[in-house]
Amino acid sequence: MPGLADASGDRITIQGFDLTEELIGGTSFAAMLHLLTIGTMPGRSIESMIDAILVTLAEHGLTPSAITARLTYHGAPDSLQGAVAAGLLGAGPAFLGTTEQAAEVLARLVRDSTTETREQLVAESVATWLRDGVVIPGFGHPIHRDGDNRVAALRRVQVDQGLPEEHFLTAVLVENALSDAKGRTVPMNAAGAIGAIVSDMGLPPRFARGLSIVARSAGLLAHVIEEAEYPIAHRIWEDTRSRSSRHT
Repeated sequence: MPGLADASGDRITIQGFDLTEELIGGTSFAAMLHLLTIGTMPGRSIESMIDAILVTLAEHGLTPSAITARLTYHGAPDSLQGAVAAGLLGAGPAFLGTTEQAAEVLARLVRDSTTETREQLVAESVATWLRDGVVIPGFGHPIHRDGDNRVAALRRVQVDQGLPEEHFLTAVLVENALSDAKGRTVPMNAAGAIGAIVSDMGLPPRFARGLSIVARSAGLLAHVIEEAEYPIAHRIWEDTRSRSSRHT
């Protein structure tokens, strides 16, 4: 039987913790997220890192997913949840990130090598991926072409919290090999850094995707609330319609 939570007439427990006596007022949302999904209360360092990742992923401007949420709210202002859900459905590899896939790739590179053989394996793997036309998740960015500042910020938190770093350092090897092979900078992006750090925390790759979904929900909520007060969806629609009419 599922044991995520239980409720009686005077008590609610979540993963064995009393909601009103132990969690409310004594637990951060980052720790609560870990408790809900992993089943245990995280240590302070992991809690701080999860919190930093959530902050990193929450908002990134007028991306397609944010525009989708705004347009949906314009058409259905009675459905706040529908607008946020529409934005989440429109979030993908280009503007939400491939955190789960990046975590899986880096975990495999670490698992299949030793410290001594890792650089060689990374170089061979990158060469194979490029030859076969495989897009390497977690590297390159349509906007931050010369480097993603969020990577350095996340790395600082990882170091400050004294967390393991094997997967992150492997991601740096991939970045270097990819840039050397292409003859230009192909930077690790935030999704790649998050995938690496999630693996370094010993958490499953799917948790990385979950963090993206939870964090972006907050950002989309903000866009919908802003849309209600300072609407721009109508102008987006009118501009699209007028351009289409001129083309016709």
